[in-house]
Amino acid sequence: MFLKSDASTGRDLSRRGLLRAAVAGGGMLTLAHVMQLQAQAASSGKKRALILLWQDGGPTHFETFDPKPYAPSEYRGELGAIPTTVPGVAYCEVLPRLARLAHRTAIVRSLHQPSSDHLVGSHNVLTGWDDQTLQNKSRYPDLGSVISRMRSGADENEVKIGASTDPRLAKGMKGSGRRVTETDRNSLPQYIDIGGGLHRGGPAFLGPVYSAFQVAGDPSKPGFVVQNLRSGGSSSRLQSRLQLLDRVDRLGDSLSPDAEAYDQVHAMGGFHRQAIDLLTGGGAARAFDLSREKPEVRECYGQHLSGQQCLLARRLVEAGVGMVAIRFSPDGRGDYDRTMIGWDDHAVHGNIFEIMRKRGPQLDQSVSALIEDLDERGMHDDVMVVLVGEFGRTPRIHVHKGCPGREHWGPAGCAMVYGGGTQAGQVIGSTNDKGEHPKDRPLTYQSLLWSIYRSMGIDPSYNFINEAGRPVPILSSGEPIRELIG
Repeated sequence: MFLKSDASTGRDLSRRGLLRAAVAGGGMLTLAHVMQLQAQAASSGKKRALILLWQDGGPTHFETFDPKPYAPSEYRGELGAIPTTVPGVAYCEVLPRLARLAHRTAIVRSLHQPSSDHLVGSHNVLTGWDDQTLQNKSRYPDLGSVISRMRSGADENEVKIGASTDPRLAKGMKGSGRRVTETDRNSLPQYIDIGGGLHRGGPAFLGPVYSAFQVAGDPSKPGFVVQNLRSGGSSSRLQSRLQLLDRVDRLGDSLSPDAEAYDQVHAMGGFHRQAIDLLTGGGAARAFDLSREKPEVRECYGQHLSGQQCLLARRLVEAGVGMVAIRFSPDGRGDYDRTMIGWDDHAVHGNIFEIMRKRGPQLDQSVSALIEDLDERGMHDDVMVVLVGEFGRTPRIHVHKGCPGREHWGPAGCAMVYGGGTQAGQVIGSTNDKGEHPKDRPLTYQSLLWSIYRSMGIDPSYNFINEAGRPVPILSSGEPIRELIG
């Protein structure tokens, strides 16, 4: 049971100037500028939020949501299967709480993709564009950057440059007539990455304005602070910033509402105030403060890395953040994931079954607590939670010096989906009896992305304009999973 609880200028102030600075990557690309371009969606109506629990490294489908209890031992492994609240559906034995919540979630068991490589595979899943990397970098924006861009208000302001590439492609970037609201002033960044969740993604040609606000560290540790929210200077320096902000405000007050610079000056004042609010522990910064949660709530999620990350994600979406990505790696190796191995459970990285016996209960507690908490707060329709990684693991167990593990496996994978208007209490698709490849309803990760975008109110066929001035759709293939979103 959950208890409800407590979310210098002086240069070119125009939208064109902001975008030019973003393209150049210069010092003007500050937190305030990012917020100015990202946080305008709040005034255009209610929108769903996405929490992406990214299982970096590639999670085993056998030891999570697609066990094979009747397969030969070299396939099924050491862990058993348990029934769920959905008739005929079983999960791995390490997930009893999620098994009791199966009627509130959907499992997609028939995902597959062409790559079993971490870099390419992650890019394929996060962007929906297969094999389109260049020098180890993404050529297309990840879903967090896409959501941030599509909710930025850039189209309202007639920014027709794919977000923030060549300013020569822009047109009519002034005079939208839109006033900055109090909602805008109090908004948090719209895309937040906890723990380096999507480090193989990125904004690509959308530009750095639409990259994630990074939150590092372990929120389960005493004294956890968000590094990016430190003021980075003395109190006198911060005071001088506040005085400068006051001068901007006075300049705005002296302008006629019909003046060309009125919107820009008031916007800059508002968004700089927003950044100062974060730096000085104001209302927005309080969303990051887990000490404001009742101890009972923190215990429900678990006093460990993954549990407190999930709790922080709930606080952020409740405060108005549109996209939270977590590098979701419950601690199965006893190192709090300092090695950054994540779900890459090769035999050389340790005994996969011993790891899952430790990792599974943390995953189970964290995700089940998040689901129950969102339900109790009436946020089931407002928030979509997706648990997924870049691929599954090999059906046949690989043994190295007596230690069992599973290797990369692009031909099969699974995902868990909760909320966001999706149809719960079902399993979509299946793999064959050894978990090698889809048997029924084979689905690409593009279809999963398509479904996520549809839930977020985003048209996946929408065209951006890339750095070469050419139209590029958000997704070039796939279709929504009809069983999931209707």
